[in-house]
Amino acid sequence: MFRNATYQLEKWAVKPRRKPLIINGARQIGKSWTVRQLGKTKFRGNYVEVNFEKTPQLAEVFAQDLDVSRILNELEMLLNISIDKNTLLFFDEIQQCPKAIVSLRYFYEDMPHIPVIAAGSLLEFQLKEIAFPVGRVELMDMFPMNFEEFLRATRNEALLPFLCDPGKTVSPLVEQKIYTELLNYFWVGGMPACVYEFTQNRSHRDVRKIQQDLLYTFQQDFSSYNPMVNKDCLLDILGNVSLNIGSQIIYTRLSNRFTSPTIKKGFEVLSTAKLLYKVSNVSVQALPFSVTGKQFKALFLDIGLLLCMSNVAWENLFHNKDTNSNFTGSWAEQFVGQQLICGGCKPLYFWARTQKNSSAEVDYVIEKNGEIIPIEVKSGRSGKLRSMHLLLKENSHVKQGMVLAKVAMGNDGPLQFRPIYGAGSLVSE
Repeated sequence: MFRNATYQLEKWAVKPRRKPLIINGARQIGKSWTVRQLGKTKFRGNYVEVNFEKTPQLAEVFAQDLDVSRILNELEMLLNISIDKNTLLFFDEIQQCPKAIVSLRYFYEDMPHIPVIAAGSLLEFQLKEIAFPVGRVELMDMFPMNFEEFLRATRNEALLPFLCDPGKTVSPLVEQKIYTELLNYFWVGGMPACVYEFTQNRSHRDVRKIQQDLLYTFQQDFSSYNPMVNKDCLLDILGNVSLNIGSQIIYTRLSNRFTSPTIKKGFEVLSTAKLLYKVSNVSVQALPFSVTGKQFKALFLDIGLLLCMSNVAWENLFHNKDTNSNFTGSWAEQFVGQQLICGGCKPLYFWARTQKNSSAEVDYVIEKNGEIIPIEVKSGRSGKLRSMHLLLKENSHVKQGMVLAKVAMGNDGPLQFRPIYGAGSLVSE
């Protein structure tokens, strides 16, 4: 399954003065697989993988000192391989060996000709505890597969031009096909194991079982977060956030068993683990965006896991007579937010008036080519879009608003209507 992150890795591989690369992201999103593919293609199979979770004894190589010449010599001897400028050196699950993270600085300073990639999960917990090699490494975030990658994996590449050019004329049959696959993406999501299972037999029930296993694995990690936050608090937060996508978060509503400071800390932990993404309220008076007030919303790691966590039944999604309702509300807002984050809009923001008793709110605001673009997710062209019009009226420098809806194209004054399936193109075009 092709990943868009491959483009970034290939660009990194040919840089004349490349730095060691750290790939960060949640568990099971395809970090290791993507690096291995790079090793097989760009480096023609000449790559060495050191997995500190599978072979924890190799951490001892870094324990004596951080002399990278010695480290390479010992790795060559222990693994019975040779490492040179044409060898991709891959440190996987590097969070298990903090000294290996620190050593990246010296790989850059003393042996910059050796291409080094490190990847791990829960990395940010470790990065807070060590002397991070600032300026001597390159960072890259990875996310679950977006809708474009999903279509490639499910052999629906013919639909990609309609995603990249949302203004393209769409026949009713093609439109139906796109929205059928979008519903499949809502259910399957972008976790590679789920997408792969779906490509094999297109069984929605088998996918759900894998999603349940993934969520169980994530929840088992919660025990390792003690004494930071109680495991039960994290479970409460995760469950209640899944029911409040698109709504402003109030900490006390995420658990009735813990105090607000404890819940706040738990939310921060889950955000650090990449299971949740915080979407803060910002002022749109100028760029760069500045967070205003305490209002924020939250997105889940992945829309498929969200529907699983929310116990959405397969029949409720695919046999819904009012299909428009599937593409509005919290699911649609999660989908759009996830596509924006995958495209590089991180952190992601929304806009809400902070005046007392005001309910004006616009789902997302992004910066693109130096312009502020507010985005609303709606079920169609109907509706007054009062909040969007208010934002534009009060901020004359914001020239255009974007409305993402099911089968909606064209312009209406300062508003541009686009089909929701083209959300990812807002960043890439």
